[in-house]
Amino acid sequence: MIPQPFPVVRDFVRDRDPAFYGRYRLWFQQVAPWFDDYRALIPVRPGATAELDATLEALPSQNWPFQRINRDEHAGGWSLDRGEPGQDLLSLEQLSDVCYIDARNLHWALDRLAVFLVDAHLFVRSTGDGDDRWLDEYTLAEGCAEVHRWLCPDPEWAGVFSVYESLVRERPDDPQLRRFVAFAHRERAAALGGPRSRQSREHLDRARELDPDGAA
Repeated sequence: MIPQPFPVVRDFVRDRDPAFYGRYRLWFQQVAPWFDDYRALIPVRPGATAELDATLEALPSQNWPFQRINRDEHAGGWSLDRGEPGQDLLSLEQLSDVCYIDARNLHWALDRLAVFLVDAHLFVRSTGDGDDRWLDEYTLAEGCAEVHRWLCPDPEWAGVFSVYESLVRERPDDPQLRRFVAFAHRERAAALGGPRSRQSREHLDRARELDPDGAA
């Protein structure tokens, strides 16, 4: 696959280019440092919490999908079942019904936050209310955020899994991605009602092919 053009901007964008700006319901699927199906939880580097908080506070006015949380303080309300006690995290999650946002600004912000975060890998997509043909892949490493935009060949989740499967074929030496795609198939099967439906069984069968030693 060839990624679609995704301009790098140096400042917050206000032009509302319809190719990047829209009324979105954002969905985050995290590949690393662990799997998640609807949000990303990225650990904050030790000693960087105050700087992260100050950078978040200084972001321009926007309905950002960012929330800095702590495992001890927020464990009950945020289903925090992994990681070290007392660990600070940057949560990326759709916290409102819809989010008017420019994808270029999301990248711009993550590129400024990445220096305070551990390395991470995630996908971001919209589930409607705007141009939802795209799937953005973020890699946070060495204090920078890199993004690739993929166009989904089919509508809704069928297109998303087409992209995931293509990336697995293109990256045979990435076992973490392979296990993530298996995880995504299992999560989709559960959302479709488990093994009772034909679609669910197909997702579960593919998950077993990708990750035979994973969850049933």
